[in-house]
Amino acid sequence: MSATATKNKASTAMSLVAVLLAVLTASIGSDFPIASLIGFDVALAAAPVGKTDGKTVSDKLPSLIKAAQAEGMLNLVWGENTFHGLTGVRELVAGMNKQYGTSVIANWTPGPSQPQMAARIAQEFAAGVPATSDVYIGGSESYIATLASPLMVLEQVDWASYFPQIDATAVQLKGAAIEISGRFPGIVYNTRLIAKNDAPKSLMDLLNPKFKGKVSTQPYVGYFDILSGPKQWGPERTADYVQKLSGQVSGLMRCGEYERVVSGEFPIHALACGEGGVLPFTEKGAPLRYVIPSDAAMVTHRYCAVPKNARSRNAAKLFCAFLLTKSGQEFQWNVDRQDSEKIPGTRYYRILSELHAGGVKPLNVSVDYVMSFPVLKYAKNLEDIIKVAEK
Repeated sequence: MSATATKNKASTAMSLVAVLLAVLTASIGSDFPIASLIGFDVALAAAPVGKTDGKTVSDKLPSLIKAAQAEGMLNLVWGENTFHGLTGVRELVAGMNKQYGTSVIANWTPGPSQPQMAARIAQEFAAGVPATSDVYIGGSESYIATLASPLMVLEQVDWASYFPQIDATAVQLKGAAIEISGRFPGIVYNTRLIAKNDAPKSLMDLLNPKFKGKVSTQPYVGYFDILSGPKQWGPERTADYVQKLSGQVSGLMRCGEYERVVSGEFPIHALACGEGGVLPFTEKGAPLRYVIPSDAAMVTHRYCAVPKNARSRNAAKLFCAFLLTKSGQEFQWNVDRQDSEKIPGTRYYRILSELHAGGVKPLNVSVDYVMSFPVLKYAKNLEDIIKVAEK
């Protein structure tokens, strides 16, 4: 490729990244809040060094560990709400070093929001400079998509060749990202204001006239864009539903603001980002209950990925893989009340099994799926419906 063509390609990519950043920042809120499954006492099998959760390590892992050790340092940049900032990074890297016998040092710097960080890494790749962060943590399929198109900015790792314990269905875009935890969007309601017999069990239940003026939703109508996809409701049915829901809505609130449900300002909120955001309130006796809607069940994910232009790509791979070990899953549960529904023994694996037993099969939302339809366009259309209703 000529120098002129390369320059034009980089310029085009950077322009598209700027557009994606603007759209994502406007249409998607801050980092997703935590998700939990209350009351389960589950322990995963131990994962000693040299083994990974019961499966023998491949012959390729020692060479990866050696290369990571030679790199010596991980540069990590993300918001303070991700993994509890510096404290969490120290715990994770110490666990990674213990797991793989390395002595990698981590340098963590507080960073911007996840969509802004994705745009920055893509801009750096297009400009031919090292990535600000050796690891990208993304709490949305859409965030990962911005790093896969128009340019594939992420290294497509053959994860199974290094870490056979990683579920193949957790690997996205031919290895460009791996799912490290899941969340089940749902409905949260105040049990003192909504009688047990009246409690909503589905999204359609929220259209009941008795709930008029009692419902809130997100300003960016989170997760309804996923409902617009071909495997669930489709764009027309979803838009029609949101139009009807807008007549029930008395206000908008972001995920995590569940004190407004506790106070009774909004007796019901949907779709909430995950049950875990409710946990700090219920642990203190707040009258809240969480329901995964039977007609809109889905599981979305948080991801770990390695930019192609990362300085320490080998250590970054160990970091991502560590998040899927016993210790990595327990860390995520302890700090965020999230773990992976694909790993037997986890809390979310249990809740997924219970949903299946009850005849509910949540849509497994993947990056490939989100990239298969115009999700950002659908999201904008749905936001416009809510904005008009709010005027």
